[in-house]
Order: sequence, then structure tokens, then C-alpha cells
Amino acid sequence: ITAGDFDLGKQSAQIEDFITRKVDAIIVCPVDSRGVGPAIRKANEAHIPVFTADIAAQEGETVCHVASDNIAGGRLAGEFLAKALNGQGSIAIIGQPTVTSVLDRVQGFKEAIAKFPGLKIVADVNGEGVRDKAMQAAADILQSHPDLDGIFGINDDSALGALDAVQQFKRDKLSIVGYD
Repeated sequence: ITAGDFDLGKQSAQIEDFITRKVDAIIVCPVDSRGVGPAIRKANEAHIPVFTADIAAQEGETVCHVASDNIAGGRLAGEFLAKALNGQGSIAIIGQPTVTSVLDRVQGFKEAIAKFPGLKIVADVNGEGVRDKAMQAAADILQSHPDLDGIFGINDDSALGALDAVQQFKRDKLSIVGYD
């Protein structure tokens, strides 16, 4: 078991190491849905079955992908935030656009929010899925949008980073919804 630590080069090297060790199968949670493709193709060429979990790969052959329905989850997050804001206000999204599951979450979230004409998405930024970068992204949003009412964080670290920024700016009336 290894961790890619949000580093595509590291994850690709780990997959290549598994290929060299002639493992029977590889299960990967891609740190970059498209970027992991060359490593998966190398495993394909070595006839090692590859499975993806939580995050799909956009390139290479996989036997199976196991994940939750991220579009539906994003919709639920959007509906929840809309209810918390009584269908009115400005919202920001702290995302991670290199990951397919996140793109699906954001798609579902935006579909839900679109049903509430009183809600407006004023920012959609990349927090890279890590707490410190999400905190900085949220701080930037709070400075440019002092009237912000809600934030959708695409994972725990994004929501917690947003919470850190909200507490720093003493914006205790702002609602945060996180996925994961």
C-alpha cells in the first residue's frame, strides 16, 4: 500500500514499481485522472489488471471502477446549502479540477443550485484538495466577496480549509458544506 500524496510523479513511479515487482493487480485512486493514464497503460502492457477506486482514470484500461455517485452527492450538497441559505445568497466553490470525481461533484452541485434563482455562484477556484491551499483560496474569496454567504468544499480538507479562513475573518454566519 502506498500513497500518491497528490503528486502525479510519485504515483506514477509507485505504479511502475508495482509493475517491476510483477504484482497480480493494482488498485489506484488517481491523483490526476488524465495524468495517471501513461502509468496505467504500462500496467496494461504488462498484463496487470488495474482497478480504480473513488477517482476514475480518463486514460488506460481499467477492469472496474468503484465509487460513490458523485453527481448525486454534489446535488445533495447543493440542495443542503440552498436550504441552509433559504435559497438566497452568494456561494463559492473550492474545487480540484484535475480529478473526475470532483468534477462530477461540482456538476451535481451546480445542477442543484441552478434550481434556486436567488443563489449565485460568485467564485469557483482550485484548492487542490488540501487544507492549506483551500484555506488560502477561501481567504482570497472572502476578501474579494465580503458578502459571501456559503462555500462548497469538494472534500474534507477543502471544507476545513474554508472553515479556517472563515474563522480567521470572523465570518461566523457563513455556511460551509463539504463532501467526503
